[in-house]
Amino acid sequence: MMHRSEHEREVSLLRGAGLRVTPQRLEIAKAVLRKHHPSVAEVYDTVRERFPTIGLATVYATLHGMTEHGLVRSLPFENVTRYDANTEPHANLICTSCGQITDFEGCKDILSLLRERTGSKVGFLLEQERVDLRGLCAACRPS
Repeated sequence: MMHRSEHEREVSLLRGAGLRVTPQRLEIAKAVLRKHHPSVAEVYDTVRERFPTIGLATVYATLHGMTEHGLVRSLPFENVTRYDANTEPHANLICTSCGQITDFEGCKDILSLLRERTGSKVGFLLEQERVDLRGLCAACRPS
């Protein structure tokens, strides 16, 4: 059974993006929140399990609305764009072997320092940061 707070978070993603709350859009929001850094194709495939007639354009438009309002972050990579529901400052740990992306929040102090230094040293107004650290996750690391 779904916890009320999970449902409320899904609804707030849609309302915050100015979108009407429909069962299909709720399923899109759920996929973004539950899947870890999903691509449009992954969200679409997940939503089609419950709503086989949903259009890809609906998935794109919903994700675009959430991104435009800062509720999810778009993470363009070389071959695919992924969506991150974690909008707090963090680094993405990207496994170069399996491709898994893990949020690392243990760097807020460093990101704060970068924000401060770029502002005071060069007058740069930082709007958003993205830190990607590439390496091997614990499962892929040689023993």
